[in-house]
Amino acid sequence: MKSCIVFLALILCLTAVSGAQTYVYHPANTPAVGQCNSFPFDLYTKWRFQFIIPHSVLGPVPMVIKDIALAPCTTGWFSAPDFQMRMGHTTYGNFSTSGTTKFDTILGPSPVEVYRRGQISWHCRGNTWSDLGLTTPFLYSPPSHLCVEIRYNSTTTGGVTLHTDNRVPRAFSHAPHTPDPFNALHWKHPIPGEYMGPISRLEVYRGFLLHVYPDTVKVNHRTRISIMNGPAGHHYQVAASLGRGPFHLGTCHIHLSVDHLFWNSLLVGPPVFNGYTGTLDSTGSAVAWMRIPNIHSLVGIVVYHAAISYVSVHPSACTNTDSMKIIP
Repeated sequence: MKSCIVFLALILCLTAVSGAQTYVYHPANTPAVGQCNSFPFDLYTKWRFQFIIPHSVLGPVPMVIKDIALAPCTTGWFSAPDFQMRMGHTTYGNFSTSGTTKFDTILGPSPVEVYRRGQISWHCRGNTWSDLGLTTPFLYSPPSHLCVEIRYNSTTTGGVTLHTDNRVPRAFSHAPHTPDPFNALHWKHPIPGEYMGPISRLEVYRGFLLHVYPDTVKVNHRTRISIMNGPAGHHYQVAASLGRGPFHLGTCHIHLSVDHLFWNSLLVGPPVFNGYTGTLDSTGSAVAWMRIPNIHSLVGIVVYHAAISYVSVHPSACTNTDSMKIIP
């Protein structure tokens, strides 16, 4: 009941605004500049391709990567029936001096599937940033570099070339060099033209962050809700909802619906809602958990989360909204 009273008070007085959505460019915001190259969307029908974005570009604070855009040289479409993109934290700044030729070593121990494996139809706009349309955001934590991996199987060549830069390292395998490039263990070595990777733009969310992982959770299992970059020592309150609203707290837009789950997440507590209220640590971070009841009728439901921070009942910040889906 206390958290409910506090939240109602915040509704009356919240005037703080959370961090903003912005872009990170590597190496620069110049989508019409750079040599055009066929890799990895032309010449061959099957690929495994990686490139690295350095931590010096990504910055010193955690952020959520919501989408990635590349810079095609011409306008058209790239389509493939079996496409996947993953991102991972890596300690390696390039491929040739890494001491390995294994894709998985560079991608790191915990890669995230940011474009769920399946069909893709990507609208490529010539000399313009063209978003891939990620299905899952990626939580980047410094000081690692970022490895981006594209792999796909198709029956035709894509016919798309990309603007590249000699500051972007890349590695790859393709058919017929490898019978099954999608699952290839090693890249083509030595790498032809290692520093001819694609230029890119990341759509990111910085500031007071909330990140749900994994974004699919089975019944009778739990998912982790990470809160970061908040005001250290302030209280926080997480809320869940079946909808994205939004409703407005002063000038802050909370993308949750005020429904039955919303109030339960404020009032009920464990075993379903764990750590939904507390105090942010010295880094402005906290962790909460949602355990899904062992009720199979919940399968298919999408749950949304957001959080606010406050001192007494005086607001200090609000987060983005993140979601997860209940699966069998």
